Amino acid sequence: MPSWALLAVISYLLPVPQYLAQVTSQDVSSLASDSESLNCFSRTFEDLTCFWDEEEGAPSEMYQLLYAYPGEQPRTCPLSSQHVMPFRTRYVCQFPAQAEVRLFSQLHLWVKNVFLNQNLTQRVLSVDAVGLPTPPSLIKAMGGSQPGELQISWEAPAPEINEFLRHELRYGPKDPRNSSGATVTQLLSAETCCPAQRRPNLAAALDPSPCSQPMMPQQTGPEQTSPTREAPSLTTKGGSCLISGLQPGNSYWLQLRSQPDGVSLRGSWGSWSLPVTVDLPGDAGEIGLQCFTLDLTNVTCQWQQQDHASSQGFFYHSRARCCPRDRDPVWEKCEEEKNSGSQSSQFSRCHFKSQNNSAIHILVEVTTAQGAVHSYLGSPFWIHQAVLIPTPNLHWREVSSGQLELEWQHPSAWAAQETCYQLRYTAEGHQDWKVLEPPLGAQGETLELRPRSRYRVQLRARLHGPTFQGPWSSWSDPVRVETASETVWIFLVTALLLVLSVSALLGLLLLRWQFPEHYRSLRHALWPSLPDLHRVLGQYLRDTAALSPAQLDYRGLQPSCLGTMPLSVCPPMAEPGSYCATHIANHSYLPLSCWQVPRSQYPGQIQTL
Repeated sequence: MPSWALLAVISYLLPVPQYLAQVTSQDVSSLASDSESLNCFSRTFEDLTCFWDEEEGAPSEMYQLLYAYPGEQPRTCPLSSQHVMPFRTRYVCQFPAQAEVRLFSQLHLWVKNVFLNQNLTQRVLSVDAVGLPTPPSLIKAMGGSQPGELQISWEAPAPEINEFLRHELRYGPKDPRNSSGATVTQLLSAETCCPAQRRPNLAAALDPSPCSQPMMPQQTGPEQTSPTREAPSLTTKGGSCLISGLQPGNSYWLQLRSQPDGVSLRGSWGSWSLPVTVDLPGDAGEIGLQCFTLDLTNVTCQWQQQDHASSQGFFYHSRARCCPRDRDPVWEKCEEEKNSGSQSSQFSRCHFKSQNNSAIHILVEVTTAQGAVHSYLGSPFWIHQAVLIPTPNLHWREVSSGQLELEWQHPSAWAAQETCYQLRYTAEGHQDWKVLEPPLGAQGETLELRPRSRYRVQLRARLHGPTFQGPWSSWSDPVRVETASETVWIFLVTALLLVLSVSALLGLLLLRWQFPEHYRSLRHALWPSLPDLHRVLGQYLRDTAALSPAQLDYRGLQPSCLGTMPLSVCPPMAEPGSYCATHIANHSYLPLSCWQVPRSQYPGQIQTL
């Protein structure tokens, strides 16, 4: 066996000294874009590490790494070897002293095979262009001042070059099926990432501000990714960052890495830091948190009380707007308000004093019967943004059928022009409310409702102006309204009938004057004439006599029988030989009661006159 082979085996079996540099697989992957066979990088720009790989294992004494600055004699850098799978050897050189590392100077490097006395590779570089920073350390993550915000701070391994580095943040929701939290299930588009020293001091916490504007182009939307794809990342240059748009109440993991800014120093992105997990507090809107003040001094907060759980409210004041805090906030306990009656089982209340010179942050901790603690964070507000006004009084009157005129008076005249209102009404027996919003500062409204119906109407108000804002007041007591019947259609029908009647009368008069024959035909068709009863009765009697075997003689009628009497049988006192006849009770016609037949000389024959 040759001597160099024996030395190679011995060097492979011996452990690598601790003071020698180690090149990790992450370092190699970070430098994968570098096509040089001799790779070099600097962690702090005060050190330099170079390495290359060989197919066959050989002792470090077989190779030499020489370096020299212009005008200087070459010097040798001590080598160490690492075993790299599969069957490869990596030779690493770490420059021995800071004095040997110079920025903004050309450094010549070449690898020499000592046994063959030939140069294998060479390279010329500048240390300020081969940066590969160590990932940030002491990463601290916590919830921000708003629900869904995440505040992150870290320390740079080399504070003296931190101003020349930019940092990249990668984060994602923690996969509950993976305890390590390394699986990315969804790409999130973060909206804001801002360093603490560059954030402006803004005026109002709830007003639109640059804090809510992105400092980099936004993504078009969430993207689904597989575990092999990279999580979303953000870039910043400071030692702290504030991101938003996360889901309150969820857990997230995050990682950081650094890269030279490319202006004064250049280089590649360093390796990712170890994942850090954080649990964000839930949104206080889930428990109905509402804070208000009546006198701009005392603040009252209330939230829904959960069954079999206790809760406690906390608050703190901050003068900084959306800048990340330099230290953890000091939460103060909110003085709990003891309520009696049914209200104590529905809501929990607390109160504290405040001034209009800082933003107010509210945190509610709910402890379940099993001992689990759930945190809920409210949006920060200023005291002038939580002014609650009393419920206004509602008055109404019906102008016409179905038309109501509503009036109200502002409970606080000093803010009449900054008050907006909401009206709602529903039919009796219905639960679906229709909501109307009159203009800002309005003192009345007109409603068009259905006639002959019953309604319930309510009103509430809130401050929404440039000076004061606040939550909605409670709804006023329901005003029950019963609309009158609609008389318009009655007037329309009556007018239509009158017009038709007058038109018909005028038409008949014109027809009678211009076309009398047509008028008579029309009158005969519409109003036929009554028959002549004299003629009808006479014809009837003639027809009856013609059918009778004996001929009757009307001239023998007795005057005594004339009269008006009901139809009856001839009285028994009538003379013999008289016959019964029909009595017609009508003075205008010839009444016949009975007649006496003249005696004939021949029996069975009627005498004719």
